[in-house]
Amino acid sequence: MANSGSKEGNGFSLVELMIVIVIIGVLAGAAVPIYQHNMEVAKRAEAVAGIGTIRKQLRMHYGSAASYPISDKYRKVIGQDWNDIKSGELTGKYFKDNNYRYRSYDGIEYRIKCNKNKVLSKSLWLDQSGTWNFDDLELDVED
Repeated sequence: MANSGSKEGNGFSLVELMIVIVIIGVLAGAAVPIYQHNMEVAKRAEAVAGIGTIRKQLRMHYGSAASYPISDKYRKVIGQDWNDIKSGELTGKYFKDNNYRYRSYDGIEYRIKCNKNKVLSKSLWLDQSGTWNFDDLELDVED
């Protein structure tokens, strides 16, 4: 005989649901910073690849001219006569061609820079010695 007055335990209690929501919140709280870090690493990797392409062109120019092209201010790389990089070759998911700049005051030392432009937390640059740096300085840039 069925007992019509008894309550059956079909479902979750409010406490059980709250525990599940807290667990999901904790997992999401841990996952978001990890995801943001991985995005920053991916953006830096794209910037490093673009700078590496420019560095290769500079080395080829140095091999034929015995100096780096002189530029007193940071200038766009695309369209310069010292490289064979065509428009769109440096464009990736996060950066465009005009994010990459080059400067050499004396033809001996140079700096290649990838501007952060709301993509990276800091600008990334490489000098002729192979030293990579991340900085917050916004240096003189000429379009």
